Amino acid sequence: MHIDDLINKIRPLIPFGSEQAAQAFIDSLGENDPIALISAMYIGRSHINSNEINDDYKELLFSGKIDRFWDEDTVPENEIARVLHEKNKNLNIYYDAFMRCTTNSNFDRSNF
Repeated sequence: MHIDDLINKIRPLIPFGSEQAAQAFIDSLGENDPIALISAMYIGRSHINSNEINDDYKELLFSGKIDRFWDEDTVPENEIARVLHEKNKNLNIYYDAFMRCTTNSNFDRSNF
């Protein structure tokens, strides 16, 4: 699923009431979609106070080295629900930053 659609799908559920609620959401997604949400979350967290993708990320993002699998080694598949539940209200802040910075940097999110 396109990352924009994933973010739009998760927003009404934030904050998750429990890790089980986060897991139920994850279970409704396609195979690679949960890690895309994690990767977008961490990119957004690194850009909370930015308006564009910073230089540390820009080349990697535009070259395709940073993609939906970027944080696959950071958060194991069986921990994604826990992380989404723990980040809870901050998820909207992180996803806002991800969307804002990728938009302002003219990054085509269909490549994510």
